[in-house]
Amino acid sequence: MRALLVFAVLFASVDALADAKSGEKKAQLCLLCHKPRAAAPLLEAQPSKYLVVAITDYKTGKRPEPNMKTNVERLSARDIKDIADYFASRPAVTGVYATDPATVAAGDKRVAEMKCAACHGATFAGAEMVPRLAGQTTGYLISQMEAFAAGRRAHPSIETPFNKIADVEAIATYFTSLK
Repeated sequence: MRALLVFAVLFASVDALADAKSGEKKAQLCLLCHKPRAAAPLLEAQPSKYLVVAITDYKTGKRPEPNMKTNVERLSARDIKDIADYFASRPAVTGVYATDPATVAAGDKRVAEMKCAACHGATFAGAEMVPRLAGQTTGYLISQMEAFAAGRRAHPSIETPFNKIADVEAIATYFTSLK
């Protein structure tokens, strides 16, 4: 019985590795846009479950973005899972962006007041269905907070509604500064 359990654990580990390896090939189109210094978000080290839902939402139009819909519309559920597992297995991209210490400090204070860590985690690495914010591009973070404020994207309720947050640049810069 113990040998069977060990075999099952090893087999599951190999299967997970195979998914990420297969996802590496499938993710090459993604990497044309999702790279440092681009307008698109960084995908490395994002939680796999979050990526599966995000990609599926683009595919179905629940999250409207014409370029993404075109790029993912032919992906199977297995392709989406493989790509998500690949990016989740990659280390986060860090140290790419220069940030102003005063802006980072202002953002740190605001993030603590808003209690963002309650969902995104103490290191803002995300988990399960919650995205990683640490090290993300400033421009992308600002655009998403603006989308939340305008109602173009859904976000679980927070104490201060996004349309009342005046210092999105400081908040985004703080997240960008994290490793």
